[in-house]
Amino acid sequence: MQEIELKFQIPAEALDAVRTELARLAPDQALPAPLILQAAYFDTPDRRLAQARSALRVRREGDDWVQTLKAAGSHTMVRVEDNRATPPPPAGQPLAPRLSLHAGGPAEAALRQSLAWQPEQDADGARCGLVQLYATDMRRTRVQLAVGAGTLHEGVVELALDEGAILAGTGSAQRSVPVRELEIELISGHPQAVIDAGRDWVQRFGLWLDTQTKAHRGDRLARWAVDGDASAALPESFQPRPARLPATGLASLSAEAAWRAGVEACLAHITAHMSELAGLPDRHPGDLSAAAPVAYQWRRGLRRLRALGRFVADTQAHGTPLNLSPVAHLALQAACGHAAVLARQLGHWRDQDALAWIPRKLQQLGLPALPVPTLPAPPGCPASPAAVARSTLATELCLQVLTALLAEGAEAVAEADAAADAPSAPAPGALQEEPPSAQAWLSAGLRRWHGHCARTARRFGDLGPRATHRLRRRARQLRDVQDLFASLSPQDEAKHAQALAKALDALGTLQDETVALARYQSVVAQDIRAQAACAWLMARRKPSRKQAQRALRRWFRYNAPW
Repeated sequence: MQEIELKFQIPAEALDAVRTELARLAPDQALPAPLILQAAYFDTPDRRLAQARSALRVRREGDDWVQTLKAAGSHTMVRVEDNRATPPPPAGQPLAPRLSLHAGGPAEAALRQSLAWQPEQDADGARCGLVQLYATDMRRTRVQLAVGAGTLHEGVVELALDEGAILAGTGSAQRSVPVRELEIELISGHPQAVIDAGRDWVQRFGLWLDTQTKAHRGDRLARWAVDGDASAALPESFQPRPARLPATGLASLSAEAAWRAGVEACLAHITAHMSELAGLPDRHPGDLSAAAPVAYQWRRGLRRLRALGRFVADTQAHGTPLNLSPVAHLALQAACGHAAVLARQLGHWRDQDALAWIPRKLQQLGLPALPVPTLPAPPGCPASPAAVARSTLATELCLQVLTALLAEGAEAVAEADAAADAPSAPAPGALQEEPPSAQAWLSAGLRRWHGHCARTARRFGDLGPRATHRLRRRARQLRDVQDLFASLSPQDEAKHAQALAKALDALGTLQDETVALARYQSVVAQDIRAQAACAWLMARRKPSRKQAQRALRRWFRYNAPW
């Protein structure tokens, strides 16, 4: 079966208020006694389940024992979950999973794929090499709540407060991390009820969305316990994934289906890095060693979403409209607006890291290695990249994207039902407008963007700093959309993509030098060392512009592959 739920982290200072609110919502003003949940999680030593975004656990739930397999679903709100009753372990015997409990259906398929399990020869999976890696010790308090009564999005959700710890290792090497989570799961009704309930708790108590499972955090803790190195617990950067599109039938894939896959890919990229970043401890604002690579990838995901939103708006305006519902369209617009604010906030922290090469270069040349002056933080900017990820705005962006996906999914179901009830032949004289294919939609939009970049680049010698930056931004958006739908792109585009990447690198260097020059010039009166930096950057302006212009010309030598 599938579970529809969202999970939120609770700030330590808000935990008492959350407990009080749950008690207020309980029937007869009396919360049920917390359910004691003690679980052991299993995986192979090389983490094959974790790599497949799956988790296998055996858990004591009060007096009952349950074995559960969780696997990735279609997006953030949906996961495959297969719960099977299992007998308690014999006295004195360690816990061990029995894979035969998950025979049949999606759970068996997930285990076959991730563990190469062959139930015909190894019924319980004894030869799969599963070992216990970590455990959890929780107290769960649950309350059901009706949401949106009398509306189209009416539903009943369960609020589950988990308090406890994740444990890994033994003896002096044992490690633990606290858990303060609120899970909101759909019991009945419309899935939007989960989003609406989550939005209310986020705004009232400062919760933030977290897509990392306890299994993800437990696996990291287990690595730390074995390695004895706290750096093993820090996140690893990973590249954004392209949209998950069917391997066959791309020519007949609708533009709406491609849009949905693209939005889901953006959401997965954003939530993964947002959750990683929010889980980092608060550090001194200048210490970005752990946060910088994750913040960069999160910001990249935000840019991809904005590029997709602009692409949709552009194609709508130029005659290749998507048949999106009004709710989906407005929710996507709101999410892109939030992404712009978050990207600016992250940019404040990223600028110093991105410009660090300039003082290093000055030092190599024997000039004063004066750091590039910082600008004041944008209004309302949180105190660190991790705090940006925990902000209400970051969670609201994700909830808006989920709203767009749910609205479009409901619209597609309604259209399918209407089509099934409609006559098989259109009325005489009726005009049937064919919806655009994904290939036609993508090709038309990218060709238009490519042409706009080419026309602007021909006037490169006359462009000022702002126009040059706008050209770079449009070329970057073109690349983001192209990368997002890589499986819809022609196979012979490698040289074009490499030339575009080099052009963006050259434009990025030019932008770095332009920003640094303006900042050094602003402090010349206070620090005479800035004069040397300004003189070097002024001398760099002409060769940097020529290098960028040559890179653009090389890019446009290749015909657009769409």
